[in-house]
Amino acid sequence: MLDDLERALRVEAIGSQAEAYRKGVELIQKRLLDTLKHHGVTLVATVGGQFDPYRHQAVTYEPAEGKADGEIIEEFARGYLLGERLLRPAMVKVAKA
Repeated sequence: MLDDLERALRVEAIGSQAEAYRKGVELIQKRLLDTLKHHGVTLVATVGGQFDPYRHQAVTYEPAEGKADGEIIEEFARGYLLGERLLRPAMVKVAKA
C-alpha cells in the first residue's frame, strides 16, 4: 500500500486540481506511516549509509565519484523493520569504487 501511494505521489498531475490531489495522497501516506510507527514499524536507513546485505537488496552498482565503496546512493523501494526484525529489505543502488 505504501509503495502504491509513493508511486501515486510521483505522478505529475496537471491542471487546477493537481495540488489538491497531491496533498490528499500525502495526507493518506502520512497517516499510514504514523499508524505503522505506532505499531513499531520503522524504515530501514538507506541513502548515505553503508550497504548492509541483511537490510538492503542491491539492485544495481554504479561508479560514483566522491562516494565510498559500498555507500548507498539511491533508494528504489523502502525497507521496513518491526523492532529489529526485517519485514522487507530496502532496494538500493550502491556505489562501486
